[in-house]
Amino acid sequence: MFENLIGQDAIKKQLSAGVLQNSLPHSLMFSGEDFSGKMTAALELARSISCTRENAPWDCDCRSCRDHRVLINPDLLLLGRRYFLEEIKASAELLKRTRAVFAIYMFLRNVRKLLKRFEPVLWEGQEKKLSKYNGALTSVTEALELLDPEKPLMEEDKLNKYLDELIGNIRNLIPAVPGAPPIDQIRNISKWAHRTSSGKAKIVIIEKAETLLDSAANSLLKILEEPPAHVTFILTTDRKGSIIQTIRSRVRNFEFTPRTSKVSSQILEKLFRQESCEMNLFQFFQSWSDTDYSFISNYIRLFTDTSINNGSIKELEELFQYFDKNKSKEELKRFLRLLTDELRLRFKEDPDLYSTVRGQILVSDLLSDINRCSSNSVRYNQSSLFLMESLFYNMREKYEAFNK
Repeated sequence: MFENLIGQDAIKKQLSAGVLQNSLPHSLMFSGEDFSGKMTAALELARSISCTRENAPWDCDCRSCRDHRVLINPDLLLLGRRYFLEEIKASAELLKRTRAVFAIYMFLRNVRKLLKRFEPVLWEGQEKKLSKYNGALTSVTEALELLDPEKPLMEEDKLNKYLDELIGNIRNLIPAVPGAPPIDQIRNISKWAHRTSSGKAKIVIIEKAETLLDSAANSLLKILEEPPAHVTFILTTDRKGSIIQTIRSRVRNFEFTPRTSKVSSQILEKLFRQESCEMNLFQFFQSWSDTDYSFISNYIRLFTDTSINNGSIKELEELFQYFDKNKSKEELKRFLRLLTDELRLRFKEDPDLYSTVRGQILVSDLLSDINRCSSNSVRYNQSSLFLMESLFYNMREKYEAFNK
C-alpha cells in the first residue's frame, strides 16, 4: 500500500496501519502544502479500504482495485478544483515521449480526476447548469474509451493528434467545475451516501475543502456528525485554519510535510522521467500552464519591496491593471503562492526576522494574510484587485509596526 506516495513516510506508516487494523475513522482530513501528496494518498486510501483481498496489496487484481486504478469505481466521488490542465498536459507529453504503460495509466487517471467531477449523482437536479458543456463532456468521455493500458498503443502520429484534440476538449470542459463544491452537490452526496453500495465501501474526496462556502460547509457537517458506516470522507486542504472549527473537530487530521527539493527531484525523475530537473513541483506544473506567468513572477520581488519599504503603490500600477482585467482566480492564487515563497526566503535570510520571536510572529501574520486573501477570493468571490490592494497595505502596516 501507498508505494506511490513519495516523501511522506510517517503518513504512509499511519495510514497503512489504520487500513490493516481497520482503525481509521470515517472522516479524515489531509492538510499540508500544495503538491505534498495529499490527493495521491487519498486515492490510494480509497483503493485500499475498498479492496476485497487481505492486506490490500498494491498490485491487487480484484475488480474493485482494477476500477480504482483507472478511477472508474462507481463508489468513489471527487469534488473541488485542482490544477487539471497542467497535470493532464504534463502526463500527455510523458505519454507521447515514452509510450509506456505506466504513462497510459497516469494520463487516464489525471483525465478521470476531472471527469469524476461530473458524476451524474453530483449534478442531480442541476443538470441545466451543465447543458452548454455537454458536448465537451461527451467528447472527452468517448475519446478516453480509445485508450486502454491492456491494448497496443496507437501509432505516434495518430496518438499525437488524438491527445491534442482531447486536450482541446478538456480546456472547454474545465470551466464547468465549480470554484467551490456547492451546497446542492453536498446534499446530493448525503443522499448517495445512504444508498446501498455495490462494493465494500464508498469514499468521498473533497479537494480544497477550505473553499466551501458556509452553507455547503454546514451541510457537510451534518453528514460528518453521523456518517454512514460504509462511507469514508477525506477532505484535503492547504489551509486547514480556514475550515470551520466544527468540521475540524469531527475529522482526524494527517499533516503532510512540505516536500524538499530532493524529494521533488525524485518524483519528477521517477514519475515524469525528468532527469536533473532543478524545478520544484509547483514550478514544474506551472510550466505546463497555458498562461505565461513570467509577468507575474517578475513583479513578486517588486510587490514585496514596495510594500515593506514604504514605496509608492504607483510602481505596481501595471500589475494591478493586469489583475483588474484578468478575472482568473487561478492566476491570483499563483501570485500568492510565489509571494509566500518570496517571504519565506526573506525570512530565512534576515536575522532580525529569523532569530527573534517578534520577527517570527510578523512572518506568521503576513502568511496568514496571504492565506486569507486566497480563501476570500474563492469563498466570497472578492475581486483580485481589491484583495491585492488590501494585502499591499496590510503588509506595509505590519512592517511599519514591526520597525517602530
